[in-house]
Amino acid sequence: MGDELARYLAEESRRLEDARDRLIEAARLAIKHSKNAIYAAIRKDEEAAEAALLEAWRAVERLQATLAEAPELAGEEIAQVAEGEAVEAEVVVRFVRGRAIPRPGDLPRRVGFFAYVHGLFDATGELLRAATERLIEGELAFAERAQGAIERVYLLGLELNLKRFDLRRKLDYVGGNLQKLIEFRFQASRKC
Repeated sequence: MGDELARYLAEESRRLEDARDRLIEAARLAIKHSKNAIYAAIRKDEEAAEAALLEAWRAVERLQATLAEAPELAGEEIAQVAEGEAVEAEVVVRFVRGRAIPRPGDLPRRVGFFAYVHGLFDATGELLRAATERLIEGELAFAERAQGAIERVYLLGLELNLKRFDLRRKLDYVGGNLQKLIEFRFQASRKC
């Protein structure tokens, strides 16, 4: 009986370690491709942004398949981070292309609530970056639209009455991004 239990435990341990390795690799790829999509969108390379975004969601799909095979790994933080990064990239790419911020049901894959909110909040930093780039180029309308989007995300966050510290801290980050963009737009309008 002891040998049978030892064999079972060793096999389960190997199975879960293999699944964890696959999960980490898929998460790493999702994060990498998400960042590539964001950077391409900011530099106005729509084709590269869409291609990287597609790869990010494919990696999320592999990540989610691994979690379905090994639900014991559901607590791995990197999985939620990777999903949040894909949401962030989706928001930025859609916004830069002139489309609305996606609701959870509009995403290519279903993600958890907290991954969605983290991604949405984090996207405001990249929208600030994109707006700053556009302000330098004299595209005031883009910056105005970005300010409206960041403001909407901030107001949505306030309505949530968040109790989790990590989300409250992220909401403060959103508020800071909004304040920076207001200041940048004011400075840009003074130069005109």
